[in-house]
Amino acid sequence: MKSTIIRGAITAALLGGTSFGALAAPIGEHVNGFYQPEAGGTRRGLGVQYIPTGNDQGVLFVAYYAYDDANGEPIWISGATPATPDQSTVEFELRFVSGGLWGGPAGTPTNGPVIGTGTFTFNSCEDVQWSYSGDEFADFSDTMNNVVAAVTPNSPASCSVYNTPFEGCPSFATAGVDAGTCIIPGAEYTTDITLTNNTIWVLGGPVYIGSRSNAANTNSITIEPGTRIIGGANNALLGIQRGAKIFANGAPNAPIVFTGADGEAGGSGQWGGLTINGLAPLNTCATAGQCTSEGEGESGTYGGDDPMDSSGSLRFVRVQYAGQRFRDTNELNGIAFQGVGAGTVVENIQVHANEDDGVEFFGGTVNARNVVLTDIRDDSLDWTEGWTGSIQNLLVIQNQNFNAVDVADRGIEADNLEGNNNAEPRSQPKIANATFIGRPDRTGATLRRGTGTNLTNVIFNNFENCLDIDDSATFEAAGTPPNDLTGVLTIQNSIVNCTVNFVEEPGDPWTVSSWFDAAGTNMEMNPNLQNLVFPPANATYTSGFSPDPELFPAGFFQNLDYIGAFGQGPAWTAGWTLQNYNN
Repeated sequence: MKSTIIRGAITAALLGGTSFGALAAPIGEHVNGFYQPEAGGTRRGLGVQYIPTGNDQGVLFVAYYAYDDANGEPIWISGATPATPDQSTVEFELRFVSGGLWGGPAGTPTNGPVIGTGTFTFNSCEDVQWSYSGDEFADFSDTMNNVVAAVTPNSPASCSVYNTPFEGCPSFATAGVDAGTCIIPGAEYTTDITLTNNTIWVLGGPVYIGSRSNAANTNSITIEPGTRIIGGANNALLGIQRGAKIFANGAPNAPIVFTGADGEAGGSGQWGGLTINGLAPLNTCATAGQCTSEGEGESGTYGGDDPMDSSGSLRFVRVQYAGQRFRDTNELNGIAFQGVGAGTVVENIQVHANEDDGVEFFGGTVNARNVVLTDIRDDSLDWTEGWTGSIQNLLVIQNQNFNAVDVADRGIEADNLEGNNNAEPRSQPKIANATFIGRPDRTGATLRRGTGTNLTNVIFNNFENCLDIDDSATFEAAGTPPNDLTGVLTIQNSIVNCTVNFVEEPGDPWTVSSWFDAAGTNMEMNPNLQNLVFPPANATYTSGFSPDPELFPAGFFQNLDYIGAFGQGPAWTAGWTLQNYNN
C-alpha cells in the first residue's frame, strides 16, 4: 500500500532538508479510541489505534464508519500508515471494506481498491481533524473538528496532558516551515522560558539556560509533560548553567523526549545532549568548596561549595541518539551532571544510543532513582571528580548485536580523579538494585584511580569480565579483605555471571575475588533472567537481601530486599521507557 507521511521541512539550511510534521500534539497510543463529530450522533465516527512496532515507530490504523440513510447499511472505510511520535498529521490511502456482518461472526471482510486519501490530524485531546478526498466521497466530505469525546479512549488519563492546540512560536523561538514547529536559536537565555507539548521544539545550536560566565543565574526552563525536543545541527545541546534550573517533569504516559533529527535511523551522535552545571563540591583543586571545572563541548563552568544546591528536577525524561564527539577528549554525554547538588530531583530517566557515555557524574552530590541506560556506545555509567551521590534502581543494557564492533565499552567506568587519585572529597557513590546486561566482549565495572563506591543488590550478567579493580590508590582506599576493609569500596548482596568474573592482575595487593567474597552475601551464579532483564518466578534472590542500613540509610534508599533492578512486582520501567520494559 502506498503511504505518505506528512513531516514537512524545518529548514534546509538547519537540518539539510530533514523534515518533520505540521505538528501540534504528537501521535502515540494516547490517540487510541472512537471519536464522533459534534453533529451526526452515533451514525458515523472514527476508530483510531496506534500500534507500536519499534523504538519510536508505529502504525496508525484508522477506520471511518457510517450508515447509509436510505437503507441503514453500514459503510466502513479504512487505512493504515507508518507513524512516529514526532508527527501529528499523517496521510494514507483509503479503501472500502466489504463483506462480513457488523456484530456477527459470519463472513470475512475484504479490502477493496483504493478510493481516496485520508488525513488524520491530532491537535489536542479535544481537537482531532479527519478529512478525506476522492471521487467516492461526495456524501462524506466532512472534516471532524472539535471532537465531542473519545468514546472509549485508551485510558481516562491517557490524553490528559495534550490540552492546547498550537497557536504560534513564542518570542524566543522562530517559526519552522510548518506550523507547530519552533526553532530555538543557539544562544544564552537569561530569562525564564517554557516549552509546551503542543509544539515540536528544535535546538538550532547550543542552547544555554543562564550565562556560562555567571555563577548566580536565577532563570529557568520549564518543559511540559509529553514535549518532544529535537537536537538540530550546529552542535546543538541544552546546557543548564550554574544557578539556573530545569523543570522537566514528564509523566508515565507522557515522558519528555529529547531526540535526534533522524531518530533511530540516524543512530547515535546526532546532537549534543543535556548538560546540567551546579554549585556542588568537586575535588579538582586543593581547597574543597572552591573548585570549578570546565565542561566538555563548551558546556560551561561548574562546581561550588553547596552540596544541597538545586538545579531543578528531571522526571520521566528520555535523551536519545545524542553524544557528539568533537575529539576523543572532548565529547558530550547523554546527560552530564556536572557539580550538581543533592537538592536536584532526578527520577525516571533514560539515555538511549548515546555516542559517548550514557550518564556521567562530574563531582557533586546529586542522587538519582529509576535510571535506564541502553545501547550506549561508550561507558554506560561514568563518574569522576568526587561524586558522592546515590542511585537506586538502575538498568544497563549494552547493544546485544554481537556482530557489531565498537558499540559499547564498560558498564561502569569509575574514577576518583585522574591527576590525583587520593583527592578529597573522594568519589564514593552508593548504588543499590542494579542490573547490568553486557556483551561477551566487554567489562561490567572498572573501579580505578582511587574511587570508592558501595554496591548492593547488583547483578552483572553476560560480560566478558564482571569486575576489575585498578590502581594502587583504589586498593589502598578499600583496605584489605577479608577483615580490614575500610568501607570505602564494598559490594554486598550481589550476583556475577560472566566469562571471567574477576580480573586478577600480577602485582595487585589482593585479589578481586577475595574482596567480593569478604561480604559473605555475594554469589557467583546464573541469575537466569527472563526477557533479558527480569528474574524468573522461582528466583531465590528476589527476597531476603535487605541492604545494610548503615551504608544505605533510609531517607533516600527504600528497603528493597531483592537483588537486581526488579523484583516480582510491576516493573518501574513500564510505559515511559523507549522499549517499554514490562514484566
